[in-house]
Amino acid sequence: MPIASEVSTELVEVATLPTEMDWFGFAVANEKILVVTIGDRSENAARRRLKQKLSRISRDGEIVEGTSTLVQRLQQDLQRFTSGEAIDFRNYDVCSDHLTDFQKRVLDAVRKIPCGETLSYAEVAERAGSPRAARAVGNVMANNRTPIVVPCHRVLASGGKWGGFTAPGGVNFKRRLLALEANH
Repeated sequence: MPIASEVSTELVEVATLPTEMDWFGFAVANEKILVVTIGDRSENAARRRLKQKLSRISRDGEIVEGTSTLVQRLQQDLQRFTSGEAIDFRNYDVCSDHLTDFQKRVLDAVRKIPCGETLSYAEVAERAGSPRAARAVGNVMANNRTPIVVPCHRVLASGGKWGGFTAPGGVNFKRRLLALEANH
């Protein structure tokens, strides 16, 4: 099945998995994570959203069910994370070919937020070297292709307000993730 991808690849591995927080899905290529989907109610829904997200990426590749060591490791870590274990996802490479330098700095700043902690959009903007770009940080978070691995749920609006969240369940799912991490 052909797809589009920023990653120069001939092979994109996909996987879905049931977790304590509904169904997750992801796609990897060339040892990098391309897409993560979270919070779907069924495997079919997870596969549909994964396919939608992959269709928005441009260049050719072939989709196969994932069996690589990277796929297995990510499945295990996502399972452990949703079971309440503190997992550091910073050791995973994320595809960033499609991002501007500013967007890369934002994702880097967000990846450094420790499990169980949060920052505001303004604080992330400051850490990314653009202190007046809080609104732009919100846009980067809304378009984050790899939630959990890039923990956009740890970014809140000013005054500790929840802000938005694009996963199924919206802000309620964000609350669930933060409650899960609060125990760490």
